[in-house]
Amino acid sequence: MLSGCASTEASRFYTLSTLSDEDVPPQEPAAAGRVSVGIVPIEIPDYLDRPQIVTRSGLNELKLAEYDRWAGSLSENITMAVRENLSLLLRTDRVFEYPWNPSLTVDYKVAINVIRLESVPGDHVTLRALWTVLGGKENRALITRVTDIKEKLNAPGYDAIVAAISRAFAGLSRQIAAEIIAVGGAK
Repeated sequence: MLSGCASTEASRFYTLSTLSDEDVPPQEPAAAGRVSVGIVPIEIPDYLDRPQIVTRSGLNELKLAEYDRWAGSLSENITMAVRENLSLLLRTDRVFEYPWNPSLTVDYKVAINVIRLESVPGDHVTLRALWTVLGGKENRALITRVTDIKEKLNAPGYDAIVAAISRAFAGLSRQIAAEIIAVGGAK
């Protein structure tokens, strides 16, 4: 009877943050809004595809945070963050998530496969992603890269882990945007 009165820890829910205007250097206004980008569904490892935040607790051991959870699908959250970041970095409101309206044409498609996203509490977050930018009517691969990003944690706790993951995906977004611009995306 007394166990029913015991308090339980409340769950905390997290989402990734995106870049802000202050994070992006100004670009010439003539380049704004000319490029369109479609983001295909982002692939993540199965072990990350769950509500709990997953951290690494040893060489071969993962820990699921019982009370620290993603506020929705992690892959959809990553897609939203990359979309917002690319929109800001490319200065266009024409960045779409799949499935986009079939009447829309996109200049480039971006495919991202998250190979590894590891969080070591109190230390760092590591992101390894294989990504491709496709273009043209035949959707040929213009660029394929593997990106490795390591972000140190600024503080203890899951807030710091999620902030470091956000910074890692901001770094990935910057690399993708730079490549799109390099192949003519700022027409």
